[in-house]
Amino acid sequence: MTFQELFQHAIKIGAVRNIDLAKRFGITSQAVSQWKTGKRPNREHEQKVIDYLSEKIAEKEGVKVKLPDLPANLIDDAGSDEPVDYVPVRSLDVRAGAGGGGIIDDHAFGRPRFFESGFVQRELRASASDLCVVEIEGQSMEPLLRSGDTVLVDMRKKNVAMEGIFVLFDGDGVVCKWVELVHGAETPTFQVKSENERFKPYEVEAHRCQILGRVVWFSRRL
Repeated sequence: MTFQELFQHAIKIGAVRNIDLAKRFGITSQAVSQWKTGKRPNREHEQKVIDYLSEKIAEKEGVKVKLPDLPANLIDDAGSDEPVDYVPVRSLDVRAGAGGGGIIDDHAFGRPRFFESGFVQRELRASASDLCVVEIEGQSMEPLLRSGDTVLVDMRKKNVAMEGIFVLFDGDGVVCKWVELVHGAETPTFQVKSENERFKPYEVEAHRCQILGRVVWFSRRL
């Protein structure tokens, strides 16, 4: 019995539901639905999903189920931390938004987070090495961005000639703000603004700043 056959049988007899699988394995119901078309779970979850489906079928039918084996290429790579069809995007250890932290260098980056390769390539038109994950802290960008939100920063996009939301070191700390170039200034200067009107805008000379990149995507816990 293949994985697809096992999954379809479990659904057919009512042993499991998409939503139950999604909650158990920390994925979306849409991702579970793709298993019906022949797509397999990533290698981190596949054997666990197989065992779980088989257990639920056995409970429903009162019989033992022949388990499908993992493909050889997945077994060979079992020691890898990188899930199939996902790419690692490095994350910034210093939270952005409420000040603190320091200049951004290689030591500021921690463990990567994983994103679907198709999303990175098609939706963001980027490669994993172009991006960085940053967690927002503080209220200065509310209601647009809230404390605890996760943003993806495109590190190729550092040009502030057009206003946008950037993550940058402003001379005091790492922040996530609206940034635009001040026209007519004697020296290149950035105007740094918050979304929240309680926080006043300020100007910083460009040579004091380090632009990490432009925010291109965000996610929020419900």
